[in-house]
Amino acid sequence: MSTFDILSASGIDRLISSYKSVEQKRKIQPLTTKKSGYEFKDKAYTNLSSKLSSLKTLLDDLKTTGSSSEFKYKKATVSNDDFLTASATSSAGIGSYNIRITQLAKSDVAISKDIDTSSDDANSLGITTGTYEFTIKTGDGSTGEYVSHVKVDLDASDSNEEIMEDIRDAINSDKAVVESDEKSGDYTGGATEFTINVNGTETTISDDGGGTYSDLIDRLVSKINSDVDGVTAEKVDNGGTYQLKITVDNADDYITITNSSGYDIVSDLNIGVTKEKGASGIVTASVYSPTTGTSQFSITSKESGLDYRIKELSDSTGNALDVLGLNLGTSRPSYDQSTDPDTPGFLYADVTDANNQLNAKLTFNGVDVQRNSNTISDLVTGVTFSLKSVMSSSDDEVTVSVANDVEQIKSKIQDFIDKFNDVYKYIKNNSLDDHGTRGPFLGDALATALRTNMTSYAYSEVTGLDSDAINKLSQIGISFTPDGGLSIKDNSTLEDQIKNNIDEVEDLFNSSDGIANKLYDLIDPYVGAGGYLSNYQDSLENNISYLNDRIKSIQKQIDKSADTLRDKYEKMQQQLIEIMAAQSLMSQFSQGFF
Repeated sequence: MSTFDILSASGIDRLISSYKSVEQKRKIQPLTTKKSGYEFKDKAYTNLSSKLSSLKTLLDDLKTTGSSSEFKYKKATVSNDDFLTASATSSAGIGSYNIRITQLAKSDVAISKDIDTSSDDANSLGITTGTYEFTIKTGDGSTGEYVSHVKVDLDASDSNEEIMEDIRDAINSDKAVVESDEKSGDYTGGATEFTINVNGTETTISDDGGGTYSDLIDRLVSKINSDVDGVTAEKVDNGGTYQLKITVDNADDYITITNSSGYDIVSDLNIGVTKEKGASGIVTASVYSPTTGTSQFSITSKESGLDYRIKELSDSTGNALDVLGLNLGTSRPSYDQSTDPDTPGFLYADVTDANNQLNAKLTFNGVDVQRNSNTISDLVTGVTFSLKSVMSSSDDEVTVSVANDVEQIKSKIQDFIDKFNDVYKYIKNNSLDDHGTRGPFLGDALATALRTNMTSYAYSEVTGLDSDAINKLSQIGISFTPDGGLSIKDNSTLEDQIKNNIDEVEDLFNSSDGIANKLYDLIDPYVGAGGYLSNYQDSLENNISYLNDRIKSIQKQIDKSADTLRDKYEKMQQQLIEIMAAQSLMSQFSQGFF
């Protein structure tokens, strides 16, 4: 290759490229190789940290004692699930129960008389235009009652069916509202305190007195809206007289208002109520057509059982319930559609304790039991029975057996094995020298110590247990090998120990020196901010950052040297061009002279 070719533009580019390649290989490649090693190790530690965190979370569950222990899982087995199902929580005791269902729980239902709805524009009920108010009371599930005061605007021009639908809609949208008497002039009652109870949460409202009733209501509205959750208070201005109005936000919540101390403002304003609840929270109203041209109105308790029965249906202002035949007060006539005229009343009229048709009734281990609901969770601690069907005398009693949930507990132990092995094998497999490729943990003190201790805990006996108690994993059918880690070697032994010696299996893991506690204490310093792995990774990342800066600096030096070298070559190129031009001129002169 001629000198001219070497010093051509492409030749110079090749020279510079060759120079950079040699310098990078000599100065940068060793740093890049070192950085790759740090990055490889950093990634390995990130993966290890994730695996350790997953194992630590599981160990935190496994070392929990008491009713929340992972070894307390129970399972309820039912001999015939056509009649009932059952479930058990960890608090359930082991046992067996015999059940015969004689009656399912039902909701109380009041049904109106037949109403003629054959004509779209007829109002044969005699309703006049105006606001009607009526009271609905139901049981509260215990010895008390919920009270609803329902208001509905009715129009004389509406048909019978439209009137029934208006009453239905008023019930199904009703929320509890407390309205005070209309007040005006000065308030002279003095300081007072009263309590607002919303669904069991009590709040005391206080006022120092003074000013007018208008001022008082303003102050009460502000304090109630600020301090009481679940209600909205407002001031109603009737043009010179004022009312305090409190509306419960959720129809399922009740409100009770009582005076606490000082002046009896509750009586003064007439806002005292006990378990006032929206009708939509205690009953459901329906309109339906049993035959063409007639409709019926029904009111059904939202909750089943005797203690949630309808206790009163009474008109307060007007005759909205009366026109339906449902102004029954506290009486409970039996509904009868067979007579002429039919008799409005209750579908299940008898509410005597022994004969009532509203409660679930069953014989439980020979004892007669009643409950409001078909879902019974207060009969046996930790066990819920869900009744499905009444049994005949020829049906065998249903047996419900509660025992340790072998599969669930075994699944937790298998999860422990899997997560233990995930850590153990990851360290082991990355501590090898595979055909000259060093694993990131080969010779690493942190990883080696962790693996060694995990091996020791897998083999060792748990201290602090009775001498004849289970104290090793091998005694519950779990083996350990250096190559494979933990595994269930004897499945039948594991299941048998869970079934018959669950307390000893639990102690093996969650006693003070149990496997879960020891492993947790081993792993805890390794993970999280400030842990061994995090600190070591910080050091790795600092080294990586330093090498990145060093590589950039050296590359900049190489680039600068390359630019200087290029300048020299380009000057030599220019000199060569000038020499060659001079030679050409002298050659032409010589040829002309001779």
